Parts: sequence; C-alpha cells; structure tokens
Amino acid sequence: LSSEAVRLTDAAGTQLRLENIKNRLEKEYAVLGKLTYAKLNGGSDNAEQIEASLSRIAELRKTEKEIERDIKEAKAEKEAQKEAEKAANDAK
Repeated sequence: LSSEAVRLTDAAGTQLRLENIKNRLEKEYAVLGKLTYAKLNGGSDNAEQIEASLSRIAELRKTEKEIERDIKEAKAEKEAQKEAEKAANDAK
C-alpha cells in the first residue's frame, strides 16, 4: 500500500474508534440516568453503581479527548505537508 493509502486507512480507523467511544458514552450516560432516577425516585441504595458509572464515563471522556487530539494533530500534519509540497512546487 502507498503511504497515502495507509494514512487514509489509519484516519478511517481512528474516526471509527471515536464513533465507538461516543456510542459507549451515550449508553453509559443512559445507565447513569437510570441509576440516578432509581436513587431519587425510590431511594435505591446504588451509590456504588453510580460511582462505577461515573468512573467509566470519565475514562471514556479521557479516551475521547485523546482520540480527538490525535485527529487534530494528524490534520495539522497533513496540512503542513500540503503547504510544504505547494511551496516546493512554487519554487520550481
């Protein structure tokens, strides 16, 4: 595979990972909502489950931010490469 094909494959994989994290976050927020509702509505003693859910959300958010940072850095790198190629072509 060419380096461009590898980059495109990596970008697609990274974007897919980000979407997966976002879907997992959405599901975890739903779990947290149900647990909180049960606690507030019925006085359910589920503080440990709520804490565990909050912990999973924090970890997923951290991963989400890392992936978003990676995407941003890759875009900046690609843009810098385009600028360098353009400057090289303009110099010819």
